[in-house]
Amino acid sequence: MALSPLLGAYVIACFRDPVRYALPPYAVLIPFGSSFKVFPGAFGGISSLLGLLLGAALLIQLVTTRWGSARIPLAIPVWLAFLALSGFSLFWSIAPGATFLDLRILASNVVLLVALVLTRFDHRTLRLFATSLMAGGVAVVGYGLVQMTLLGGLPGKRTGPGDGPPRFGDDLLGANNEAAALLLPLAVAASRTLTESGRSRLLHGAATLLLLLGILMTGSRGGLLSAFVVFAVVLWLGIAPRARKAVIATSVVVLIALALMFQPFGFGRRQVENSTNSSGRTDIWMVGAQACPLYCLGGAGWGAFPTVYQQELSSTPEARVQPRGATFEPHSIFLLAVIEVGLPGLVIMVLGLAVALLSAWRLPAAMRAPPMAALLGTCVSSFFLSNINYKFFWAVIAYVAVSETVAAATQERAEPARPAVGGLVPAQQEVQ
Repeated sequence: MALSPLLGAYVIACFRDPVRYALPPYAVLIPFGSSFKVFPGAFGGISSLLGLLLGAALLIQLVTTRWGSARIPLAIPVWLAFLALSGFSLFWSIAPGATFLDLRILASNVVLLVALVLTRFDHRTLRLFATSLMAGGVAVVGYGLVQMTLLGGLPGKRTGPGDGPPRFGDDLLGANNEAAALLLPLAVAASRTLTESGRSRLLHGAATLLLLLGILMTGSRGGLLSAFVVFAVVLWLGIAPRARKAVIATSVVVLIALALMFQPFGFGRRQVENSTNSSGRTDIWMVGAQACPLYCLGGAGWGAFPTVYQQELSSTPEARVQPRGATFEPHSIFLLAVIEVGLPGLVIMVLGLAVALLSAWRLPAAMRAPPMAALLGTCVSSFFLSNINYKFFWAVIAYVAVSETVAAATQERAEPARPAVGGLVPAQQEVQ
């Protein structure tokens, strides 16, 4: 009751300037998942409520004003087509209840993506977006360190046999998804460490090391591999002297090597000890391959893979029965797409990722490294994770598309005025 006037004032401010007031806290809370629950349900967390507020404010702003982007990236129709196909799969889904529940989450992410991309950003607001994402990554790693040092250890949620000790992120997005959520903040921090100077370089260098530590804390092998991809792309595309790139690359390699060899506080232990273990993924993928003749053409319905897995497990004798249950996510967005929405859905999803990669590659050299690194790192992690319903996946797609619209608007302003229609030229040129 006491805070309601402040909350009302904040909501009004968000509707007046959603990019300034609603987007930063939403971006900061992305790696925390649904940890801060206000209401039960998929949209009851503070992050989801902020996302709904942000989406509503952006859509109202677009309808009531002309403050919109002058260019519509190809990503919008592609991902809207993917959403439409996923929605139509409700009519033939083998698990319509699961399809409806997962479709709500997918729709909220895609609609927010569209609203963000249609909103007019400039370099200042794009930097604010990136800084907020990076701050969220740093904050969640700091939260994990507090859990380890002051709260008696990481409160893992995995309790099945053979799971091992708790991992950072188990109580948030899940350890593997937590590592993937840190890739975009890592790309932003590493790129700024490379290109900026003075105190800013030191601060972003410290943030880079902290985010890398967070990925090691998750014990995710796919996350560590994706982090290597992020660093490689940043060093390749970043605009900086070669000596500085060499110093940063050497520092990262030495730090990771030391962590894997000496494993302080257990960091890096899981990556080393389970280096040849697929953690059940190959068995899940074999079940998906067994189900492909039935569902790869038209799909089983969005969100229906756990049901497919349960039905086909007994028909796949070479796949081990996992100790943590009989329903599993596909652990790969590509397997997810082809089983749940069929070959057309897989084609549209791959097209959406290809469009994003092409858009990132066409960015000006000064803007290219962070979105390209984050997107490639996310693609690598997504090969091992079914994370397409998570906010951090769509934050990467939105960051690339918004960067594209900002670059296009800057280029249009920089182009010289075109000659008048009919071949006429201005009077000054005619005199010359």
